[in-house]
Amino acid sequence: MSDLSQNPLLQYLARLAPSSQQTMRYILQDAADRLGFIDCNLAEVPWHLLEPGHVIGLVAALRADGYAPNSSSLYVNAVRGVMNEAWRQGLIDHERLLRIREVKPACGSRLPPGRNLRRSLIRELMELCAADPRPQGVRDAAIIALLYGTGMRKSESVDIDLDQVDFAARSLQVTGKGNRQLIKYAPAWAFEKLQAWLDLRREALPEGAADDPFLFNRIRRGNHITRARITKHAIYYIARQRGAQVGVKIMPHDFRRAFITRVIEEHDLSIAQKLAHHANIQTTASYDRRDDNERRRAVDRFDY
Repeated sequence: MSDLSQNPLLQYLARLAPSSQQTMRYILQDAADRLGFIDCNLAEVPWHLLEPGHVIGLVAALRADGYAPNSSSLYVNAVRGVMNEAWRQGLIDHERLLRIREVKPACGSRLPPGRNLRRSLIRELMELCAADPRPQGVRDAAIIALLYGTGMRKSESVDIDLDQVDFAARSLQVTGKGNRQLIKYAPAWAFEKLQAWLDLRREALPEGAADDPFLFNRIRRGNHITRARITKHAIYYIARQRGAQVGVKIMPHDFRRAFITRVIEEHDLSIAQKLAHHANIQTTASYDRRDDNERRRAVDRFDY
């Protein structure tokens, strides 16, 4: 049953954004293995034969292996998504679908991942990039400036084209989650970093060559600016590398967390929600790391 129109798994994956398809495919493959379909090709797994008891067993297995509640929810939601497609195709009845939907993932909570980057750390990163004489220094400063100055995701930053940037309005058009076109605004200093990178890139072009249509280029060893667009993996590497140089473990999404926390600190939660483009304000609230700062300051005042 590998035909797209007749396969609930393929139908479910087809509804997802390309960036989510790989993650969900991995999760569903692991779920299938745990359900006993170890030697079965993922597209051939008979998902329509699953009963609520199978999903309950999956949740129990994930809990036994120490999976966090959020991970358990991801697995359960993926299975529900496939079963919804099985119901749409008439492979299962509505009663069984409802009983499967009633199976809850593991309860509990975990501390939110990532960290809130202090402003002093952002300044330190900028100084580090400024001291780097290679083209990477100018480019990385521009990347960090956009990630922190706009709160955009790494996937959004690599997909931006030059014609989506309005220097007069200091805005950038990006394609966010759900294939939504969004407008991101950046502070003047972030656009200064971006302009410095674009100027450097253009100076390196062969005489008469047209500028690249995208914002950020891959740079090879030997400091050669290629004509290829940077990748999400490169953004991850840049964050980790620059963080290691200042003694801090940094993930690209930490810049988004720091942006949202600062907007909440200086404005309010509703403004942060609009700038983060979250549909649910609770999602924005989950990024709020003010408590971390406040608790740290409270303890710092302790003496003996």
